[in-house]
Amino acid sequence: MWLVVLKTCWVKTYKLMTRYLFNMLSGFVTLYIVFALLFFGAKSIGGGAMDLGDTLEGMFVGYLAWMLAMMGSTDLAWNVTNEAQTGTFEQQYLSPVGYGWIAAFTESFNFIYNVALVFLIAISMAATTGQKIHLHLGSTLPVMLTVYLQANGIGFTLAGLALIYKRIQSFFQVVQFLMVGIFFIPWDRFPWARFLPLSASQKVLQRVVIDGQKIWEIPASDLILILAVTVLYLALGVLLFRLAESKAREKGLLGQY
Repeated sequence: MWLVVLKTCWVKTYKLMTRYLFNMLSGFVTLYIVFALLFFGAKSIGGGAMDLGDTLEGMFVGYLAWMLAMMGSTDLAWNVTNEAQTGTFEQQYLSPVGYGWIAAFTESFNFIYNVALVFLIAISMAATTGQKIHLHLGSTLPVMLTVYLQANGIGFTLAGLALIYKRIQSFFQVVQFLMVGIFFIPWDRFPWARFLPLSASQKVLQRVVIDGQKIWEIPASDLILILAVTVLYLALGVLLFRLAESKAREKGLLGQY
């Protein structure tokens, strides 16, 4: 039964992506253009005298982490909203495995797709900027997974809000700007910032992608930190989703849009 549900979720998600191919391609082009505008805008402001070394590296990895976090945090909430609009949300709750596992299986496919998309954009960005990058799969994928799972924790919270309030697209934008702000908080002035979602993983991702460090070369304390933060925010997101789910059940909101 579990394999049937997993296969069904993957086939459904794949068909939705490929059936609306223009939307998928335009998403890639948009993300690339936004980075190009940011890069050449920063270069133009610098007037040629600006040393883009650290600035470019931070922008490069920060943008990659932000893309992955944005995808991981909004996919779940968008799924709740879309399924409610199309009238199939109740059917997922009638599944023998429950909606939680359906969401997890769907996100497993989304992770593979989104990481492939981020890798493709990273290569395109590197070709544009001349920035040397290291995409060692054994080191990059585990760190990207922590970014995605932390974002999933945020996504479960947003999905819970979508269960109750239905339309929360405007709030998505607020969350995306907050994630950008997290990347800019300096650890030396605000030590607590390292415990925020995405922050520590983004720092480690920069070491892997830009500096070329392998994951076994990263200090154990840093790996323990990003693992603990991942478990914390994912568990917190699932808990908040369950609370919102119970509230929606009490008010009879699951089948309404």
